[in-house]
Amino acid sequence: MPELEEKSVNYSGTEVVVTTTTETVIISSGPVKVARQTCRVVVKAWAVLVTGTAATAVTSRIRRGTAITGAVLADEYPETLKAAAGGTEPFVIQGTEERSNVDTVEYSLTLQQASATGNGSAFRAMIEVEILGG
Repeated sequence: MPELEEKSVNYSGTEVVVTTTTETVIISSGPVKVARQTCRVVVKAWAVLVTGTAATAVTSRIRRGTAITGAVLADEYPETLKAAAGGTEPFVIQGTEERSNVDTVEYSLTLQQASATGNGSAFRAMIEVEILGG
């Protein structure tokens, strides 16, 4: 069974504006040290979003790095809003991958609204990265 070798948790209560339908980084993990040549990485993230005007769904993603251009580790199909646009919605996502020949790893949670004509606002978020080896 793999052993936990490193773990990093980052939490933010700072507001992040999600501009209409633009994919936006909500929180990043910061660099997490990797001790082995090959490891398994497990990433879990969540955020609370007040959706923008006319939003119908939100897609959450975990990306490598700190930008929306990083490789996608995990993504969800657009999740239809449970409350009317302008309501508060929680989003949870997790993913895993094998990494080799890296000294550190870093991941970000992004959110993207569909059909929104107004900005959304993420006001709480957390990302957890676990490095497993053995």
